[in-house]
Amino acid sequence: MINIGIVCDVSWDNYILIHNKFKKFDNDFSRLHLIYNKNLQMFTNCAYNNNLSIIRNSGKDISDCAYNLLKICDIWIIFTNNIEYLTLPQLIINKCNEFSIKYIRINEYDKNNDYYSFETDKSFKKTILKLETCSNKSNVTQFDYTDYNDNFKTIHIELNLTSETIQKLKLKYNDQNIKKKENSIKLLYNKDENKLNKSYIKGSKDWNSITYGTNRMNYYKEKIK
Repeated sequence: MINIGIVCDVSWDNYILIHNKFKKFDNDFSRLHLIYNKNLQMFTNCAYNNNLSIIRNSGKDISDCAYNLLKICDIWIIFTNNIEYLTLPQLIINKCNEFSIKYIRINEYDKNNDYYSFETDKSFKKTILKLETCSNKSNVTQFDYTDYNDNFKTIHIELNLTSETIQKLKLKYNDQNIKKKENSIKLLYNKDENKLNKSYIKGSKDWNSITYGTNRMNYYKEKIK
């Protein structure tokens, strides 16, 4: 089983390009590793639609998470347009180059020319299927880059909802509902009474129509006599 690391730019939103690559993976041969960040849901949806197994990963900071995955993954698939600074794709590329770990860089503006950090004459799908376990990943040493960690925190903020916060939100929500009811337009009539009145009017019209028809028939009968 080959472990594949998947990362992308923070601003990446090209689902189709990711899907076109994911559909070439073989779930019996590869296992995809994702990192908890802004783009996680997009990757998860794409993996689900292609029946692929994924493993979500996190750590105390982005350096710790990247280090743990670099020790696991045999190759990295990196979706980047090379326009962002101090983000995950840049960190992974630097470390892959440092420790000679294979990666494929996919650019949104050059879809037909993926960059391979290693030599291959095969297609993307065949290259992935022919991969072997990477021995160089065991050489990765611990690192801690404050700039990357701080930048990631500004991008990815954990939502921590305490019981006190939840209670405040509930009270605020209830207050808003009460205000909506108070400010709503009140009906000037009773719905049930209005419905009954409409039924009465309709019944009266039907009765008058029947009476008119009966009287008209009687009139013509008298004329015939």
